Amino acid sequence: PSDYVRFEAQLDVKDEQQYTVEIEIRKFQFRNTSSLLLFIKDISQVKELGRMKALDKYKDMLLASVTHELRTPLNCIIPMISEAIQDDHVPLSVKDTFLKPSMNSAKLLLNIVNDILDYSRFKRNKLRLNFTDFNCIEKMTEILQLFEIQCKHKGITFILELDSCLPRTMYSDKNRLGQVIINFLSNALKFTSQGSVTLSVKPSSTNEENVVFKVTDTGIGLKEEHLIKLFTEFGKIEAAEHNSLNPQGVGLGLMISKQLVSLLGGKTGIKVTSTYGEGSEFSFEIPFQALQPETTDIIVEIPSKFQARPSLIVEPCECRRVLSVDDNDYNQMVIERMLKKLGLEVVKAFNGADAIKVMKDPARYGLLHCRFSTCHYISLVVTDLQMPVIDGLQLIKEIRRLSGVMGKVPIILVSATGEEIQVKEGFRLGMNDFLYKPLTEGLLQECLKAFHLSLIHI
Repeated sequence: PSDYVRFEAQLDVKDEQQYTVEIEIRKFQFRNTSSLLLFIKDISQVKELGRMKALDKYKDMLLASVTHELRTPLNCIIPMISEAIQDDHVPLSVKDTFLKPSMNSAKLLLNIVNDILDYSRFKRNKLRLNFTDFNCIEKMTEILQLFEIQCKHKGITFILELDSCLPRTMYSDKNRLGQVIINFLSNALKFTSQGSVTLSVKPSSTNEENVVFKVTDTGIGLKEEHLIKLFTEFGKIEAAEHNSLNPQGVGLGLMISKQLVSLLGGKTGIKVTSTYGEGSEFSFEIPFQALQPETTDIIVEIPSKFQARPSLIVEPCECRRVLSVDDNDYNQMVIERMLKKLGLEVVKAFNGADAIKVMKDPARYGLLHCRFSTCHYISLVVTDLQMPVIDGLQLIKEIRRLSGVMGKVPIILVSATGEEIQVKEGFRLGMNDFLYKPLTEGLLQECLKAFHLSLIHI
């Protein structure tokens, strides 16, 4: 309007502090005289808040992009090293001197990437938990096997104490529970050069519905100043603080573990007792029949196994072909080798558009019809999420639009990050399962069992 004007400006005051102000000038009549009324409003805090929100959004996007770009090459590195370690033609000396240290370094990098990804999700209240029934004793035994070789190498005794009254079945997120315990054990091994590391699991003496998990070591122990920053962001004990330490990682593991214990129902949090020069003890207790937290904006349950959908199940045929869709040559090589070891034939496409061409006209691409009248040429589609031309979600949508059996082919979506909204959208569009990179042979084989393909067991 012509009777007022509004604009923003930067004001410098004597204390050299700069303010952002909104200036409004209004024209009005006062005693038959044209006058101007000046309003000046300090909007510095509003502007700063907007800038911080934009910066947080940018950091989230950057973290998601960086973790995806790091996990993608790891999806090739880890499986390839693993295959070389299992190869009988590779000399044992080469495995011990080069391959196994390389594998440990790659897994360390993956753990760091995962910690950063979890940290990003915590900041956005988007952490994902999946509550299921599982065998607690089997899970603890699996964890023991992860650390056996490392303990033998360091000359440390690993003790697993399982109480005879321990409930065999728990209802919780077994992977997140394992993540917390593995973090405790990894820290214990870092700071223990002799003696033992003990994982103890027993029913709580104060609450019959809880299970207590405790990790005890005979390591260097912690000083009082170390305890203060244990569970803070990037609260890492620097090597300079102790001449025998060279801890790896970025200092996010315990902070994430504290949050996870809370989400798993651990109302008393993580308890730490330590004597400098003698060792430390980390413990927590959670319900063995946990209730899922009410904070549904934080918890998103994603199906961990194939859930049968009659409309999507195709009748068996002898083709046993898997269409692998990924724009990365190395990822294609990894999944092709995994699938062929399971006795499956692999057809490759490097983006969603090429995959649709194969699905619509398989004979043109040399795919032969088998003896079954219901032959669908492709028995399963494994597709990456982020691809050029047509991405994984759009590909799912396009496949489900196809007529006949081709439109009902089971689809597995694979991703290095897999944000909550993308996974939910994938299931809504008709995918059958979701897997995170880096893929492992065991995880892939377990997933494929649901689709009734005849596999060669590895």
